[in-house]
Amino acid sequence: MSARARLRNYLARFKAGETVLETWTLYPNGKPVPMRCVCSGFPLQNGQGMLVEAQPVTEPDLQALRAQEALRHTPTLMSAFDSQGNLLTRNPSAMTMLSAGADLTSSFARQSDREKVRLWAESGAESYSLEAPVQTSAGARWHRVDLRRTLDPATGERVILASETDITARVESETALINARERFAALLQNLRGGIVVEDENRKMLLANQSFCDIFSIPVPPEALHGMDCAAAAEQSKTLFRDPDAFIAAIEAALRARQTRTDELHLCDGRVLERTYIPVFNEQTYVGHLWQYWDITDHKKTMARLEHEAFHDPLTGLWNRRRFEQSLLETHEEAIRYSQPYSLVLVDIDHFKRVNDQFGHDAGDVTLQILTDELRQRLRQADRLARWGGEEFLLLLPQTSLQGALLLADALRKRIKEVSFPLVGRLTISLGVAEVSPDELPQHALIRADKALFRAKTNGRDRVEEAESGT
Repeated sequence: MSARARLRNYLARFKAGETVLETWTLYPNGKPVPMRCVCSGFPLQNGQGMLVEAQPVTEPDLQALRAQEALRHTPTLMSAFDSQGNLLTRNPSAMTMLSAGADLTSSFARQSDREKVRLWAESGAESYSLEAPVQTSAGARWHRVDLRRTLDPATGERVILASETDITARVESETALINARERFAALLQNLRGGIVVEDENRKMLLANQSFCDIFSIPVPPEALHGMDCAAAAEQSKTLFRDPDAFIAAIEAALRARQTRTDELHLCDGRVLERTYIPVFNEQTYVGHLWQYWDITDHKKTMARLEHEAFHDPLTGLWNRRRFEQSLLETHEEAIRYSQPYSLVLVDIDHFKRVNDQFGHDAGDVTLQILTDELRQRLRQADRLARWGGEEFLLLLPQTSLQGALLLADALRKRIKEVSFPLVGRLTISLGVAEVSPDELPQHALIRADKALFRAKTNGRDRVEEAESGT
């Protein structure tokens, strides 16, 4: 504390009615003389003065002795250097850990730190502090070093007092934490998925570049730190096909505080997979992490694979596997609601002649045109599949035998009117069966196939009703 600051402290205490008792060291003729001083306030005409009564100290100064003993046992390393930086003395802790012949700068491990201390010593500044690696008897350690100029109470000369505290454990912990953060940050920045970390109040702590890229955010992720994520979600909800569902899913996740994953459909056609992960410190909720993955290509690939698995590549119609699934579903629904449904098996008459005379390419075009003609005359609830080769199968929910026969004959007449490229006119034969509630759908298919066979045997270009399934 400077002399001016100490005087201000005295005056404040005098105004409070205190008397200050201290031991001062005076230097008459340059020699130190300890004096016990009683300081009290003294009113003056233009302000407050101080009255000092001083007596030489003849008995041991117990307070000073206690302080000296404390310095002997403190783990803090205390060293005194003269104004040229030469070592004068050290307390026992410093003598154990530091070299006895060292000067002010020699214990610092780095040349840059030695230069900093040397420049301070030459500057005449009162104090200086730094954290630096130093050489000790235990090897290289990190110390906080506080340097201060003061007066030697024995000689009255200006000396430098150095106080050193071992901070190695803290520095190593901070270094490990910094390294972990850097590794974590590098990991996040290199993730293809977008990452956002929010605190418990929904303030953004961390985001990566992928997150900015996914949502076309024109600033680096560091600029988002501290952003109000609740307000940001409200502003960005128009990016999604269902804005209200986007916000509702966020609120539901925050209430449940359980890991969950959902899909987000954007207006531009992209699909994102979003995962919410709550973060707890022991039992205390401290925030959460959002992870976003653009799964648009994945969804398209899965849709393509599913389409290929269940559809005929030439006509785009359902294949046998998909049709059989729908047939079982329709059968169960018909039984549940006591509704009729029917099957119609269609075959192109003399189709082998088309392939033999005009080639398979013409045959493929013929199948595609026939498919379009059939589709145009079916209801939305009806199902059409390519059953194999030139055979097609229709599933007609909520349709009795009579209704199916009428539709089948209308299809027969229409196809007879169509002019196919290269091929010209064609006819079809059809077998129709209403599925009985007490029979398996496969049995009804067999009956429809037998009816189709009769239609072809009886001259083709015909519709035949299946025999009863009982």
